[in-house]
Amino acid sequence: MRSAARSREHWREALRLLDVMASRGVRPNAHAYAAAAVACETGGRWEVAISLLDRMREQGLPPSVIVYSAVMACCGAEGRWEEALQLLAAMKAERLAVDVPAVNIAISACARGRAWREALLLHEQLRAWCSSAEGRRGGQMLTERTWGATIGAMYKGGQWRKAAELVGEMRRGGVGPHL
Repeated sequence: MRSAARSREHWREALRLLDVMASRGVRPNAHAYAAAAVACETGGRWEVAISLLDRMREQGLPPSVIVYSAVMACCGAEGRWEEALQLLAAMKAERLAVDVPAVNIAISACARGRAWREALLLHEQLRAWCSSAEGRRGGQMLTERTWGATIGAMYKGGQWRKAAELVGEMRRGGVGPHL
């Protein structure tokens, strides 16, 4: 019980380490910020994770896909799917190379928040992009995680028929049956 409580407080230590780095003239990089966002996820501090993006910008470091993804995961873990979708939109607005894992995180956030319509829309948009020349050129494809998160969102939203339909599509597409 104590270790669980301590791990929920690691976000404070992560922020302190960012401060210590800055005070010693060491500029934290994207990986340091992503690690802090993961600590925020463990601590249930989605607001603090979002503030890390502003902190990065203030220090002249543009947020990267890895940091945005970690912050989205933090929001999703707390059921904050709206914020996760806003972050995904911000990534696109900043012309970052949004990839399948980043969209998977947003779909998972929607699933946790029972936002099945939004999860399905993201899934369909991702499928279309993966099928486009740009997506194929980049080797992008829907993964088991993409399908599982979308099917999970349908299940949680009471959309049983759509969930079953997606399972069939997944299997026909040659993606493993692991859900």
